Amino acid sequence: MAKITSGNPVLPGWYADPELHAFQGRYYIYPTYSAPFEEQTFFEVWSSSDLTDWTRDGVGLDFVDVPWSTHRAAWAPSVAEKNGKYYMYFSAGDGAGIGVAVSDHPSGPFVDALGKPLIVDYHHGAQPIDAHAFVDDDGKAYLYWGGWRKAVMAPLSDDMTSLSGEITEITPENYVEGPFMVRDGERYVFMWSEGNWTDSTYRVAYAISDSPFGPFNRVDSILGIEPGIADGAGHHSVMRLPGTDEYVICYHRRILGDTNPHHRVTCLERFRFNVDGTMPQIGLTNTGVSAHPLFTK
Repeated sequence: MAKITSGNPVLPGWYADPELHAFQGRYYIYPTYSAPFEEQTFFEVWSSSDLTDWTRDGVGLDFVDVPWSTHRAAWAPSVAEKNGKYYMYFSAGDGAGIGVAVSDHPSGPFVDALGKPLIVDYHHGAQPIDAHAFVDDDGKAYLYWGGWRKAVMAPLSDDMTSLSGEITEITPENYVEGPFMVRDGERYVFMWSEGNWTDSTYRVAYAISDSPFGPFNRVDSILGIEPGIADGAGHHSVMRLPGTDEYVICYHRRILGDTNPHHRVTCLERFRFNVDGTMPQIGLTNTGVSAHPLFTK
């Protein structure tokens, strides 16, 4: 019997920094394995037909196959589809830079596309971690990234394995890490994480612009804590539910009273934009989201 709701957390075990997508008639979550850095040596892929029942598809990329990585600290994968290929952008270890891998299938296996980092320098002071690939409605693709309280972005080339334009600083107020972009109509909604990833100060905030290049002026925080349920909610992704005006936010949070910094769990919530175009305050629940099957490729 199918589950009525997903429940939260949706994945068993410790997972963080999840990116949610709909590809080829299934939903996919690409998370960080939340463990000590030395144990973070791979990226797993999880999938579902309806958002409620999630299956581990296996390891999409292993740092054994990325010799230039540090073989530790595999963080925050981001996947984008273009021209029938799937591109994973990933932090290849603290200090090694951002890599890109490619696959013919959203579950992988992903193969290192360059044999070297796509980005290794600290442009505008931004640590090269937490890459997010955004493909606009016109097919143009952009990469957003940055730690150390600095955010930058640049257009991606058509081959998705190189940058095609200037690297621009876009750091909004209170930015720490975890950039994410979603388009809502004609507006570009840029989101990020604030606070400290190890405790209850972690949260998500957003800005709105009429361009993928910004400027991005902070509007408000929208996700972070729910008394009696969880706190430290952040490093998220957002996806519009196909055929609806609803969105799903996929994020990680902390179990109340658990002080282990690596004990983070992946959760889902639904929301709609407010009538005035702003984002609502998103409550943390134990219910999660109701089923939403995908019937189109």
